[in-house]
Amino acid sequence: MRQISEKIKRVRKAQALQLAKNLGDKTELNADERKYAKILQQVQTEYTTGYNFMRPKIQEGLKRLKLYNNQLRDKDKVGDPLIYTIFQAIFSVLWLDRLEVEFSGREEGDNDMADNLNVLAEYDYDDMEKAEHDYDWIFDAMAFGRGLSYFNEFDFDSKTPIAQVWDPLTFIRDPDAKSVRGDRLGDGKLRYGYREVWKMKEEMKGNPQYFNLGLLKKDSLTQYQSLLAEAEQARNTAQNRQNQVSRGESGGYRIRQGFTMIDGVFHLVEMGNQGNLLIRLEPLLERNKPIKFIPLIDRAFSPIAHDWDGVSIFDILEDKQRFRAALVNVIGEGARADVYPMRLFDKNKVPKELDKSYAMNKWLAVNGPVGDAVQTLQPAGYIQKAQFILEFLDTSAQKALATSEIQQGVPSSKSRPLGETELVASKSEGRYSLAARIFGLSEKRFWRRWYEIYDRDFEDIGKKSIRLTGAFGSQWREIDREGIITGHPLGPDIKIESRVISQAAKQRTYIQFKDYFQFAFQYPDADKLYGLRKLGRLFVKKDEVERILPLNIDERKAREENDKLNENEPQPVLPEQDHIVHLREHAACKDTPAVRVHIKAHDYALMVKRNQPELFPQLSSDMAMAEQEQQLGKMPMKNKMAPEGATVPMMQ
Repeated sequence: MRQISEKIKRVRKAQALQLAKNLGDKTELNADERKYAKILQQVQTEYTTGYNFMRPKIQEGLKRLKLYNNQLRDKDKVGDPLIYTIFQAIFSVLWLDRLEVEFSGREEGDNDMADNLNVLAEYDYDDMEKAEHDYDWIFDAMAFGRGLSYFNEFDFDSKTPIAQVWDPLTFIRDPDAKSVRGDRLGDGKLRYGYREVWKMKEEMKGNPQYFNLGLLKKDSLTQYQSLLAEAEQARNTAQNRQNQVSRGESGGYRIRQGFTMIDGVFHLVEMGNQGNLLIRLEPLLERNKPIKFIPLIDRAFSPIAHDWDGVSIFDILEDKQRFRAALVNVIGEGARADVYPMRLFDKNKVPKELDKSYAMNKWLAVNGPVGDAVQTLQPAGYIQKAQFILEFLDTSAQKALATSEIQQGVPSSKSRPLGETELVASKSEGRYSLAARIFGLSEKRFWRRWYEIYDRDFEDIGKKSIRLTGAFGSQWREIDREGIITGHPLGPDIKIESRVISQAAKQRTYIQFKDYFQFAFQYPDADKLYGLRKLGRLFVKKDEVERILPLNIDERKAREENDKLNENEPQPVLPEQDHIVHLREHAACKDTPAVRVHIKAHDYALMVKRNQPELFPQLSSDMAMAEQEQQLGKMPMKNKMAPEGATVPMMQ
């Protein structure tokens, strides 16, 4: 696949210019030039198709930008912050409720690998600036229905994957795509997608993947229709900033960047000169194999089945905010009319020009008697009706998005008993739990991609030192590729859980099992240390729990034995050992003959020690070792008391 890119680079510059001007005439072209023309025509067609399809949706999003912060209204009018208020109430819950990732192994012996991944993910959360990334990602999903995260780069200096949020208002896509990955069979997956970005020629010159840079031309924002220009202008307008007429003059180049499929392989492609010049074409390979999906992760706020575009906050609230703003201003006019009402007067007594138009503090001349010469007109009493409509709109918005006044942090307009207040809050939490569950789907794809990038690039960095910060200070751990990459073809298992939901579940678990553990610990063979650590892990990190309750001698010995047992090397089982602890630790071993024999020996020793402790002798490790070798077939078995396959000290 890389040969395609190399051939394209060899196309002569003059011919590339001619091809850009006239793609239809290919009769005089050689094979490389025809390939160039074919690819250029493909990406131009895809971009035009996607642009025409997405433009109405993008235009709608651009208009909505100023609704969020309630800018650019008539200075004599009052705006309404309905969208901002409810948006912030939901956003604060979804963003502050950090979704936590937990890796676990799919095979025996993957516990250490999973632990290293969990520690590395916690460390990378800050190094990747994941909180800032999530802020933009969640904002886009809530505001425009779907957020996009490009996740394919690796920072070899910090030894950390790089994720980048793509602006949905500058992104055009395959009209047939239902999501980035489609369904399990790949139906409805994204086949191509493009965006516009500003780039400096200096940054492109440092990358050997670029070519034809000498043909790049600067352009201004006004020369042709541009999603990038429209998005910048709309954001400037919404923030009351001055629009820039041109950025091309400052040295930047407007580049169309995206992904497309060529000969069955996804490629990263970049085009300059209004999309008429190919400057980058790079096959997306990982460990010498083509990737299956474009390296974008899509996050939906409220997805619609079989549709890319989900429901956004603006979809639900735009009409209500506009109507509220209009109604509030009508009420304002009415309030001023109450202060400065219209009046009737006898023009024979109070001379004044007749004027039938409505206005505040206006005098109307009439023919006929008016008591005491002047009479004040009473308002029509519509303010009460308007107030009812406003309350209805508020209630409708709150019901649609499960944001009561309680969640918005404002005093309730209704007096509710405590039970009803808790019911309202619980229903809202249920809706937020649903949103967190939906976000969890994209979060799982994010961390899957994080693992894939490490799998692809870690061998080039050797080792990575990470700092673990806890209640007892900092610790350092050195991790290499072998320590985090499993041999399973599907990689590690990934679980995503809401921190809020997780903490609530842990609290319930603690309450439910606290009394149980106290009762269970009275049993002589109970593994008390395991139980205490289990309770501690509900609220404290694993490393901190083990610092509070450090490994005892039997645990350390058992873990040392695991390394040898995994290599099918027999290890002694001694009468004085804590067999319960050993059995627990050996459960993490691989399934080898030595492991099976060793576990049977502990089972038998525990049974003998429990039932006939006076008959259980204190033997040396050499004698116990000899017994296990017998079980593995190296010596004839002599102990008839042991069950088949067990290794125990011989009875005297």
